[in-house]
Amino acid sequence: MNILPKSTLKFLIVATPVVTLLSSISPGFAGTLANAEAETFIYNFSQVPTSISTFTDTQTLAVAGKGTVLAEANANAYFDVNFCLKPDNCFPLANNSSQAITLGEGKEYLGLAQSQAAAIGYQFKIAENQEFAFDFYSVLNLETQKSLQQESIQAANYIAFYLFEDSSNNLLDFFSLNSSINSANKHNLSIQNSQGFQLSPLTTTNHEENQASVNILLSGLYSRQFSQGQNLTLITYQTSSTKVKVPEPSTALSLLIFGVLGTVLGLKKRPSLSD
Repeated sequence: MNILPKSTLKFLIVATPVVTLLSSISPGFAGTLANAEAETFIYNFSQVPTSISTFTDTQTLAVAGKGTVLAEANANAYFDVNFCLKPDNCFPLANNSSQAITLGEGKEYLGLAQSQAAAIGYQFKIAENQEFAFDFYSVLNLETQKSLQQESIQAANYIAFYLFEDSSNNLLDFFSLNSSINSANKHNLSIQNSQGFQLSPLTTTNHEENQASVNILLSGLYSRQFSQGQNLTLITYQTSSTKVKVPEPSTALSLLIFGVLGTVLGLKKRPSLSD
C-alpha cells in the first residue's frame, strides 16, 4: 500500500532535504564511527491544534586517554499551524530532526552522543462523531565502522507518536519504531503500534566485515473516529544515540538513556511555547 501520495513525497524531497550523512569524513578514516540520524514530517492534519510547543535537547561526552574522540549531537523541532506553500495554500506542518555522531581513534577513548526532538500539538478539538487523522513520513539512517576487534560501537534511532485524551490524561493510541546496530553489525528493528496507525516501512541494509549501514523509509497514517466530543494532545518524539569505546567495557555501559515515557509525560505538561 502506497500511503504517501507521490505529490507529497516530491514536495518533501525537493523542499526539505533530510539530514545528510557525513560527507566531511575521509573514506580512509581508520578508527571507529557511529552515526544515527532521523527526520520526521507530520502533515495533513484533519484539525488544527489550539496551541503548540517544541522541545530539543542534546548531550555529549568525549573522554580520550591514548587516542582521540569526537562526539556531536544536533536536534531541531518545528511546528507551524499555518505553513504556506502559497498564500492560498496553508496548512499545519510539524517536523523533527535528530542526529548523533561519535568518532574515535587510538587505544583508550569513550564517546557518547544523544539528541532529542519533539513537536507537540495541544487541544485538538474533536466534535461528536468526528474523525481525527494525520499523515507522517520518516527517514532514518544508521552507520557504523570499526577497525579493531575490541572496539565497542552502538547506534540507534527511536521515533514515537503518543495521542492523549486531555480530560482523563489517558493514552489513547501510540506508535514507536526502534532501530539499532551493535558492535557485531547486527541490526535490531522493533515496531509497535495501536490499531489507529497504518504503516508502510522500507528497510535497506548493507553489512560488510567492518562496516554497516541501515536506511529506513517509513510512510504512515493515523485515523480514528470518535463517538463523543473531546480534546486531544499529540506528541511526536524522537531520539538518536551513538557510542564508541575502546577497550570493550567490562560492565554494561549503555547509550545515554532517557525514560522515554517519562519524558513524554513531562512534555505533555509543558506550557505552550508558541501559538
